[in-house]
Amino acid sequence: MFPHLKSQRVNLQLLQEMASRQLVQQLECIEGSKAIVLDEAMIGPLGLVAKPKLFADRGIKLLPLMPEMRFPKELSNIIYIVRPQVSLMDQLVTHVKGNSQHGRQFHILFVPRRSCLCIKQLEDKDVMGAFGRLEELPWNFLPLDSDVVSMEMLHSYRDVSIDGDTTSLYQAAIGLVQLQRLYGRIPKIYGKGRQAQLVWDHAKQLAIDEKSLYNGDKGSIDQLILLDRGIDLLTPLATQLTYEGLIDEFYGIRHNQLTLPAEHFPSYYANADGASGTTSSTALSIGELPERLLGDTERKTIVLNSGEQLYAELRNKNFNEVRMLLARKVREIQVQMNVNRQEQTVQEIKIFVDRLPQLMKQKKATSEHTAIAGLIDEKVNMYSFHDDLAAEQEFMICADIDRPSAYIEDLIARRTELRNVLRLICLQCAAASGLKERVLNYYKRELAHVYGLEVLLKVSNLEKAGLLHTQTESRAYAVLRKTLHLTVDDSVEVEPRDISYVHSFYAPLTARLVEHSLKPLGWQTLKSQINNLPGPTFEDFQVQLIGIGGRPHGGGATPSESSLLHARRVVLVLFVGGCTFAEIAALRFLAAQEDNNVQFVIATTKIINKHTFLESVMGS
Repeated sequence: MFPHLKSQRVNLQLLQEMASRQLVQQLECIEGSKAIVLDEAMIGPLGLVAKPKLFADRGIKLLPLMPEMRFPKELSNIIYIVRPQVSLMDQLVTHVKGNSQHGRQFHILFVPRRSCLCIKQLEDKDVMGAFGRLEELPWNFLPLDSDVVSMEMLHSYRDVSIDGDTTSLYQAAIGLVQLQRLYGRIPKIYGKGRQAQLVWDHAKQLAIDEKSLYNGDKGSIDQLILLDRGIDLLTPLATQLTYEGLIDEFYGIRHNQLTLPAEHFPSYYANADGASGTTSSTALSIGELPERLLGDTERKTIVLNSGEQLYAELRNKNFNEVRMLLARKVREIQVQMNVNRQEQTVQEIKIFVDRLPQLMKQKKATSEHTAIAGLIDEKVNMYSFHDDLAAEQEFMICADIDRPSAYIEDLIARRTELRNVLRLICLQCAAASGLKERVLNYYKRELAHVYGLEVLLKVSNLEKAGLLHTQTESRAYAVLRKTLHLTVDDSVEVEPRDISYVHSFYAPLTARLVEHSLKPLGWQTLKSQINNLPGPTFEDFQVQLIGIGGRPHGGGATPSESSLLHARRVVLVLFVGGCTFAEIAALRFLAAQEDNNVQFVIATTKIINKHTFLESVMGS
């Protein structure tokens, strides 16, 4: 159903198919005409597990959740698919009271689990009699691509660090158990950070309780690395310079979809998909879902995943290389389209005609990405972008980090966007492993004077989340910058040799830790180096290991066992609290290096960028 999810060792299409089956089973338990009402937070995730055709074939209407709704009389079942949020229950109560009629039933499918608080709210409002099924769809990890799964929980870091709500950690643990049910037991576990430790403790206990899983054979995944977002708060605040990262920061990628004003694209691409082939029409049907539900016809939705060959080639590249690759693609298409047909034989013309649909598909994709790259180019060529980037890189090399930044002072004086000012202050704090008390107090005074006292509420949240704090004796970043080579002066952006290309200068700490863990005795040597980072460093083993990497070896090995010795290691990296597209690109770069002999599956609570992460923590 979703061919871009296929992979040899860990086929994430199985995860999508399981989620789709769970949905269909719930729908088949409800007899009569149906309409599904989707909480806005569920419109995108639903498109990751089911196509609109699944509902069209069953005559099921899809509707977005709104405060006031009137349903057609012929509908006998209203099914809500919602996140378990008490605030949404009041809307459902209003619907029930305004749409009750003889024979009509309401149902709720909670994602990813039922909520006692939500059900109690319905009981208190005296509407429980109108509800039939109150079930759950246990969708913890949703597949985004052949190597990425996400919980799609944007506020997980804030929930834990500020509100003390560890629900997302428990759900991540349940998700890990679900993955092991599908792909087998993971023998080796390494991790760093308090939240990562909590996730693993929950997951291990759940696996022990489920004895068949605990005693199961080793599966497709050789190793699990859990990384707490709190150990590396500099990376999510830094500007990403990969193509995919810049798209996300400027325009936002939501559930593999990019929505832009239709005026930026040729009109005939926005209409029928004539010669684009089945892959593109499939992608369009998925991409139409939120666009159609929210009634937005002035904007074009483009599906971004590895199912499109050109995007798969561009997504992880530094933007400076993307410009060159697109220019080359345009030249190649022009050469193929402009050949003099009169001088060709009939056989050569026939070959060209056979290739024409594929060529038109390439032309469409190249046109779209050229338009997107043009929009990004306008943004990155602005003086403010370069000035911000220069300030970031000064902080990354620990230059003048113990005093107020003249650049930040200037931004405050000009009353520029508050979000960007706070981001740079937090970035300076992360690089300095905390600000001197006088510097932090100075920034607070200046912010309150220019932006008003209410800004101190946002600053308070940043302090609770660990993004702003006073300096301690530990200068963890300054030390690790040198020992792990986090900044690379001669970083190469085109055909790079190091993961630092994703920020043109800086290698994400999390990706560097994973890179070092791939070396022989890598985690053992890392443990002493990362002691200064917050939270515990831990490791665990779930099954008896035989030989290196948990694989059988020796003279008695069968041919299939011997072939496993040369197979790529599969490492599941779980980011607890979110990860960026730059970190994903860095891990994909490591996997592409033959010497590493590794394949990554990346799991995260949510893919974040500097804007979404900061806004979530500040409470916007």
